[in-house]
Amino acid sequence: MGGFRRAVRTWTRLALPERGCVLEPLHRISSVAEYASALRSLGASGLQRPFWFRGHRDDSYRLSASALRSTKLAGNEGVMLKRFMQDARSFLVDAPSNDWEWLFLAQHHNVPTRLLDWSENALVSLYFACETADTPLEGTTPPDGDVWVLLPTALNNAMNSWTGQHPEDLPMFGVDSTLEKYHPLPRTAIPGQEPRNPIAALASRSFTRIANQWGTFTITDQMTALEDNPAADSFLRRLAVDSTAKADILDELRSLGIEERIIYPDLHRLGQRVKEIFQ
Repeated sequence: MGGFRRAVRTWTRLALPERGCVLEPLHRISSVAEYASALRSLGASGLQRPFWFRGHRDDSYRLSASALRSTKLAGNEGVMLKRFMQDARSFLVDAPSNDWEWLFLAQHHNVPTRLLDWSENALVSLYFACETADTPLEGTTPPDGDVWVLLPTALNNAMNSWTGQHPEDLPMFGVDSTLEKYHPLPRTAIPGQEPRNPIAALASRSFTRIANQWGTFTITDQMTALEDNPAADSFLRRLAVDSTAKADILDELRSLGIEERIIYPDLHRLGQRVKEIFQ
């Protein structure tokens, strides 16, 4: 436990010339036990729950939605969604019933959107932080990972995006009219509308993947990464994941039932898991 305490760092902001202003990690994690201890310390510090989590396997990744990482993608977001909607239906047993469900489905099938995935499950996000690249270079060490901790109520308060009846009262897509202006399809756009501030919102878990990942979202059309927002230290915390410990952490997570076939529920991964058991 002493080693864990030595890993605790002071909460500061670092100015990095290529990445802008980022929050320095509060703790460096090398086991599930250390991760749990770090999360307990956040809760004990008086931060307002709920907490949401997002894991990055590379600590250079930004908290920026996939459609907002280039002006070309941002300008074609609605077009890309319509193209996906055009041909996706033939692959689906149950097609989405509204525009929001189409956006969630597109997000989980690699279409760039203005959504940023978060999870209410801390272990799921730790899994993502420890994932390896699909084709890692032989002999190379993976980069350190990150688990970002979001205080969704604090984000919405800081951005003046939503005021709930209590901290757990967050807006929900398809229910609260506040969110309608955030959808990228043209029929929701308001001429001359200013970019929409980030907002944290709940979504119906209509698809197996979003349900298994305990998915929630933030959404905005601003190209500024969340950690670069001037108020970021009021709603974000960051935990570093030691690159050399990732394989061991994944083994620990498997023993807790957090593994690929659960995170990505499809027949291909189920078959792969069955094969691994009997190799």
